[in-house]
Amino acid sequence: MHKLFSISLCLLALNSLAQEHSIKSYVELYQEIAIAEMHRTGIPASIKLAQGILESDAGRSDLANNAHNHFGLKCGVGWEGDTYFKDDDDRDRRGRLIPSCFRVFESAEASYIAHSEFLLDPRKAYRYGFLFELDPYDYKSWAWGLKQSGYATNPKYALLIISIIEKYYLYSFDYYEPQKLLVSTETEFRPKPTYTHSFIQRRKLQTPQWKQRPEKIPVIDAVITNNGLLMAYARQGDTPEEIAARHGRSLKDVLAYNERLTSRDQQLRFTERVYFQKKKRAYKGSLKYHTVVEGETMYDIAQTYGIQLEKLYVRNRMYPGTEPAHGEKICLKGMIKSKNRPKLRYVDNGDLALQERPPSAPPEHKIRITRSEKKHVVNSGETLYAIASQYNITVALLKDLNNLESNLIRPGQVLVIN
Repeated sequence: MHKLFSISLCLLALNSLAQEHSIKSYVELYQEIAIAEMHRTGIPASIKLAQGILESDAGRSDLANNAHNHFGLKCGVGWEGDTYFKDDDDRDRRGRLIPSCFRVFESAEASYIAHSEFLLDPRKAYRYGFLFELDPYDYKSWAWGLKQSGYATNPKYALLIISIIEKYYLYSFDYYEPQKLLVSTETEFRPKPTYTHSFIQRRKLQTPQWKQRPEKIPVIDAVITNNGLLMAYARQGDTPEEIAARHGRSLKDVLAYNERLTSRDQQLRFTERVYFQKKKRAYKGSLKYHTVVEGETMYDIAQTYGIQLEKLYVRNRMYPGTEPAHGEKICLKGMIKSKNRPKLRYVDNGDLALQERPPSAPPEHKIRITRSEKKHVVNSGETLYAIASQYNITVALLKDLNNLESNLIRPGQVLVIN
């Protein structure tokens, strides 16, 4: 009896190891098409891979082997390609099980593309359209959203998808750029960076009826690409000088390409994005708009998508230094219409964070500057805190010297320093 029990345990262990090996091999095979589809359509690579693993048994299912169909896509109306029939859940008028018609694809990659088109089909927007409004890094909301939309009948579908993503760290692929961006100018492939994962608190899931607790996501401790640009996340207690030295980058570039950073020893926020190349004029990914979350600034959004802060203000017809209200949509590419200009929000001191039109510059005769006084002309993206730190004075003193009632300043404004 004991021998039979031991043999059973050994068989279970071997089966588990074989399944794990199959899943890892599957991820290795299809990670690039999942990443490419993510940037083309906005569907997270982690979700795409987890669905493929679950629905094709990591490529071992009858449908995957005989029809290259990794997502169980049925023929439907209008399918003109090859077909494959197998029992599933279709029944005749008398309730008897009949073979279901499934699509046959030329390759697994074609199946991945067809799966994207299925979710993007305008005729199904009433079911799946809301998914594309979710945070692309919020894989749990995507998993629960697929379940809520009726994509699968299994009541544990969302939990199964989430379990696969977390067990095999598939969320890492949501931070990858397309493979072609890893090609150097000499047409040689750069080796893929090694990613190590720590965990940070992220904002709550977006859909109220789902679990309302902060989610943990990985932060990558390496130089990665975002919007085609080299960048890295700041560690706890980092300064521009430290992050530049750790990744072998120029401190001058760090200060030049990140508008909030003005000095080598400035304290960075934990997980703040720091770019080593000049940010782009627009976002090159699939998203066109970003929905503002509580407390988010235009600089935060510019860093998230690798866009020049000045250009982001221009695209949204906003005055530099102003901030959008919670829930407003920020245009990442193209130009927003005047009637859709983001609404403004209030800051902690109760003053308007931005105005519909920039206030006129104070008359020159009101700026009294003597030979003993220093002055500073405000640049785009600068804050009172950054200017005060630069001249080693307090914000309160800087406000008092310039008769400022709030922390709001604008580019081109002249400030008295002493």
